[in-house]
Amino acid sequence: MTKIERVLAMIDGEAVDKLPKGEFFVEDGLVAKLLQQSSFPSPPPLDLEARMKAYELLGLDALVFMADSQKPDKPWVKLQQWQEESDFFLFALLDGPFQGVGHGYADFTAFLMDTVRDQEKIAELVKESMQKSLELGRKAIASGAHGILIADDIAYNRGLYISPRIMREIFFPYLKELLQSLRRTSRELAGRELPIFFHSDGDIRLILQDLKEMSFKGIHSLESVMDLAEVREAVGRDMCLMGGYGLDWFEAGGVPKVDELLRMVLPGSYIFGSSAGILDENLSPGAVLEVYRYVDGLKCI
Repeated sequence: MTKIERVLAMIDGEAVDKLPKGEFFVEDGLVAKLLQQSSFPSPPPLDLEARMKAYELLGLDALVFMADSQKPDKPWVKLQQWQEESDFFLFALLDGPFQGVGHGYADFTAFLMDTVRDQEKIAELVKESMQKSLELGRKAIASGAHGILIADDIAYNRGLYISPRIMREIFFPYLKELLQSLRRTSRELAGRELPIFFHSDGDIRLILQDLKEMSFKGIHSLESVMDLAEVREAVGRDMCLMGGYGLDWFEAGGVPKVDELLRMVLPGSYIFGSSAGILDENLSPGAVLEVYRYVDGLKCI
């Protein structure tokens, strides 16, 4: 199977030849270290060919791209280049309503306070943010994205930043509207509905049913502050889970932690990856390769 076929088949609950793997990004320092362990020379600076080789060493199937805010007319140039020159499954990352508005505040606490004391203001800001995300989403689909990942960091280790009630009253109606609009846009531009995932750090167990009812195809991050077996039970086998492997596990847990994770998320649709989504340059390349090569050798159950 190709990488794109493998990821799509897993998302759709179909048979795959092996477990797909995906990350947002691998930092340059780790890319260079990975290449030093292979016969591929590491050119300064690291170009697309070098990065692609490092991703192949890890056996990655899916990658995530952010819009380039410095190029408003062509925000997805890098995604389009990878779409033209590689066979990776490419997610385009868009802001969700909570994150899209929250990033506009210099003081995050002031933002949280406004969700209670000035909901009319927040609603207007959400509308503006979601229009921007929809426009970026349209451009991403036109540039060749295979999937969409809506990033909305609504939680931390102890739960949601605001109550589920306020999330449902102020933010989720717009999140659902964005989801539906992106589906219509993908049918129009790509001839099919692209899979749309939801990303948030932290403990999001209180709103898992909301995400399921909105018909997201998947959820990314899956930090270990949550019981992932509980997450799987809540969303069912059809929703694709992505991530879940803690960065500290590469050296502190290794392969046994992979087995532990898979026992919680399988059977069901799943893409292996780190919960952080970014493999940082301080990780041991040997430890990272050991984990990814182990996963690459697994047959999907």
